[in-house]
Amino acid sequence: MVKPKGTTGATKMKILALICHNCEYGKDSYGYTLWQSLKDYFYIYLKDSDVRNVYHHLSELTHLGYLTRMDNLEEDPNKKCLYQLTEKGRGLEARYAPYLDIVRRSLGPIRKY
Repeated sequence: MVKPKGTTGATKMKILALICHNCEYGKDSYGYTLWQSLKDYFYIYLKDSDVRNVYHHLSELTHLGYLTRMDNLEEDPNKKCLYQLTEKGRGLEARYAPYLDIVRRSLGPIRKY
């Protein structure tokens, strides 16, 4: 069953946890690297075509005010979009904390692509 637009389910919480973790380690969060991390840590969105789902979640999280999207498309059209948590997004840490714990306990650091 499809959730109503604007809801924050488990996948969105996993994305917020990954962005939080990246921030803790001084790493940038881009859509493609978040997709790779979802595959690595949570075994979801395993097919190449699934990357579009991650961008859909990122768009909704940005629209809801949990993330900011930073890009320099005017300066460099090939530049990737960087996502960062907002204060509102950090306020959801109690909800994404279980996923953040999974990432923190993982065997290795988030891969850099």
